[in-house]
Amino acid sequence: MDKVLQEILQIDSSRECIKFLVKRVQSDNYRGLQISQHNRYTQKEILVILQEIYELCSNTLLQIRTSDLSKRPYNIEGEEKYAELTTKISSKLGRCTQDSLRKNIFVDLHRMGLIDRFNAKKKQLNPFDNGTKKYIALTDFGIEFLQSTDIFTQNLLFTRALENLMQGFGEEILHIILELGSNYLTLYEVLFFVTFLYQKLDSKTYNRSDIISLIRDYRTLSKFQKQALIEKIKAYCEPKNFSGDKTQKRDFHNFLNETQQILSLLTQMAYFEYNKHDLKLYIRTGTYGIYEDNTKLKRSIKEKYLYFKKHNITKEKGFELHHIVPLCLAASRAEFQIIDKWENMVYIDAFSHAKITQNNNANMRLNFENNDANFSDFNDCIVHCENNTNIKYDTEKQELMLDYNKRILDSKISI
Repeated sequence: MDKVLQEILQIDSSRECIKFLVKRVQSDNYRGLQISQHNRYTQKEILVILQEIYELCSNTLLQIRTSDLSKRPYNIEGEEKYAELTTKISSKLGRCTQDSLRKNIFVDLHRMGLIDRFNAKKKQLNPFDNGTKKYIALTDFGIEFLQSTDIFTQNLLFTRALENLMQGFGEEILHIILELGSNYLTLYEVLFFVTFLYQKLDSKTYNRSDIISLIRDYRTLSKFQKQALIEKIKAYCEPKNFSGDKTQKRDFHNFLNETQQILSLLTQMAYFEYNKHDLKLYIRTGTYGIYEDNTKLKRSIKEKYLYFKKHNITKEKGFELHHIVPLCLAASRAEFQIIDKWENMVYIDAFSHAKITQNNNANMRLNFENNDANFSDFNDCIVHCENNTNIKYDTEKQELMLDYNKRILDSKISI
């Protein structure tokens, strides 16, 4: 084993958090979760881009470039509005090219649910589809976000857009902080552990409970042990220590930069705020937070305990509490409180939870087959949970759960 890795283990070889980090930094997937690699967005910038699109073509299709400027430095017939759009965005933001707009920005706007992209035959594409994209158009959600006038509502809608982009990662962070019971995560807890949520290492997938356990273990290290751990991981993750291409190297600077980029997105949600002085991510309360005050925050925690009480079950390793209708669909504090009730929660195994999360938490329609539960999206994707194997609940509460699920989905919350 590398000398620096041995020194890391010697900090305290009995600690699971240290053993995990030694394994993680040796993995080619050491960086873990990666989101929006090309861009750092602000809500204001996104609104500028959407406004310029809306002024040019409203909700109709806009033809875009299909090749790089280096390969075709001129615009062909039909691309005039796209060239104009790029110029206008660049003049407002001070940066934007025809290539970066279609190859980077539009990719993320599509994943946010703010625009749709289409092929040459004007067929609507999935955000992750390969192939040439020739047209874009604002979605109804994109226009709703653009035209929202209340700042708090706008923040909640942007939270939903970011959750689409991050595949529900914000809600996962919220759950982790609430379960830790400390109202915060440090920069290095996010860097070392949270960014490895649902990632695989040595045939093991690290679920929410695993990450929480590692953070709790890390928090019991002394201040000096933590400092030594950080410095030695920095020393190991030095590109010059490795040969080969980027996949074979370790780069602490890039590793940290990606985490800071994730934090910059999280802090634009209504859920969080980041303190640059103590390097901690906190749950936001107050005027622009989803929780008006600490009393409302405590009520949210209480709802989670109520699930176990009402269903008469106890916590089990490998299971996670999950909101059937995701929190990010709330467009107001009132709607958030409706969604954040025990009646909208289920206790499912980590694998089923991960499948729903990877589908952008779209499996929000609940049905039962005898005592088994099915969670479906609106495109016939079903996650089946066998009772007592994949889901723990009181079967006598099926009608209550179905009724609450139907009432939320039939309400004014747009899906």
